Amino acid sequence: MIRGITLKNFKRFRECPLPLRRMSVLTGLNGAGKTSVIHALLLLRQASARHPSPEFVSLNGPFGLALGEALDVLHGTAEPEEGITIEVDTEELNQNSWMFSVEEQGRSLNLQIMQRPERAPAVLSGKGRLFNYLCAERLGPRDVLGADSVALSELGVGHQGEFTAQVLSVLEREVIRAGRLHPQTEERGGVTTLRKQAEWWISSTVRPVEIDAQWFTTSNVTAIRYKTPGVRSEWTRPTNMGFGVSYALPVVVAGLLAPPGGIFIVENPEAHLHPAGQSAMGDFLVRIAADGVQVIVETHSDHVLNGIRRAIGERGLLAADEAIIHFFEGTAEAQPVVSRIDVRSTGDLSAWPAGFFDQMDTDLAALARARRLRR
Repeated sequence: MIRGITLKNFKRFRECPLPLRRMSVLTGLNGAGKTSVIHALLLLRQASARHPSPEFVSLNGPFGLALGEALDVLHGTAEPEEGITIEVDTEELNQNSWMFSVEEQGRSLNLQIMQRPERAPAVLSGKGRLFNYLCAERLGPRDVLGADSVALSELGVGHQGEFTAQVLSVLEREVIRAGRLHPQTEERGGVTTLRKQAEWWISSTVRPVEIDAQWFTTSNVTAIRYKTPGVRSEWTRPTNMGFGVSYALPVVVAGLLAPPGGIFIVENPEAHLHPAGQSAMGDFLVRIAADGVQVIVETHSDHVLNGIRRAIGERGLLAADEAIIHFFEGTAEAQPVVSRIDVRSTGDLSAWPAGFFDQMDTDLAALARARRLRR
């Protein structure tokens, strides 16, 4: 598990140390640096490839990155010769440091690796599904999807969920770990396979559905179809099912398959979900964390946050000291302010900074003042 990450001269941060836990929540204002933390981890994933060891990391392309040129990711007050440093502290190797050079001349679309640890942490370098990332811009409803060419042991949903149909098609009978089974598994017949568990989690998060996934022979074309359980209906195209299912399904499938000891990074898991579904998604992610996967969530949803708090404080699914929240505040200064918030065993929070999910209170207070003025 990654216990902490420090960014030096990277994007908006001159220096920013952040402790991480089994469940880490990144939230705050737009453009305040949340995604920079995720981008740093994605660059380290590139830099930690085993065969062959890369000499540089690309700023554009892998994982959907579109960071531009080397000077674009250098902190505004740093000189190119200072370079960029990213450090992580892990349970297995303590502090690990990568240093990247920044070319001042020309237009470089990559960062050259100048220093790296002798042995990268397994969570960054390991094969298979040890490293899982879903970006905010996931694919919406599509009639057809693609197929990946990796070995089945490494097959994942992709950073946009673009391989979800392939995963469900070829791994539909994969047995899901007990800690991740839907709470109603036993009363629904005790089926523990991937497809059925995905159906039940989506049904309780978005809407009741049955799922059919196909990988068409002699092609790289895959497809998902849905129908409402318990009624006589034809299979429905994703385009007629709505965005919520298409956006949430990759999150559920990736979470169910992530191995213990791995990491699952997901941006905006609340996208296109109604409030109850957002809360349920928070609960689901805590269950994945409690079963040994490090979960890092970037979210703007107080409902996702409350789902996480209830999973800890009401259901006791995860120890409070295994969760942490980082609140990013944009300022006029060169570097954002990041406030650490701990979760207590009751689900309460150790602090509630101004601007931290307080917009409802602000709006209700404004409406109350407006009513008083009109009396």
